[in-house]
Amino acid sequence: MLKTARSEDFDQHSHQLGHVLNQLWQWHYSDFCPAEAWTPSINVYTLPTRIEICVDLAGVDRTKLEVHVKPGQLMVRGVRQPPEPSHQPDQPMRIVNMEINHGPFCRTIPLPDRVDLTRVASEYVHGLLWVRLPLRPEG
Repeated sequence: MLKTARSEDFDQHSHQLGHVLNQLWQWHYSDFCPAEAWTPSINVYTLPTRIEICVDLAGVDRTKLEVHVKPGQLMVRGVRQPPEPSHQPDQPMRIVNMEINHGPFCRTIPLPDRVDLTRVASEYVHGLLWVRLPLRPEG
């Protein structure tokens, strides 16, 4: 008799494997974005004394957000849960269209050498992450 896996079993094992792979990635490849991560949109602004980067992260829990700055690179990564309407567990729900990315995300942005890494600041306001990168004077 052939034993078949139930979809719930597959989903549970797939989730566990994804969690293990994510942990391994964070431990071993912390400077790289995983291939399965989606890329959030950004705006980059240059001002006379600083660079400001705005990252669109609507719906991301700030506790699931990481910002890493090192010479020549800014990395923003984290996880966004899929958005779902509130409903009773026994109510059926069918997804008709899903365009909002969810799951792990990562974005790497190259930075000029003039960025003063000791004075970088960030804030998360209304679903937008603002990273302020002061510039050292030229010369």
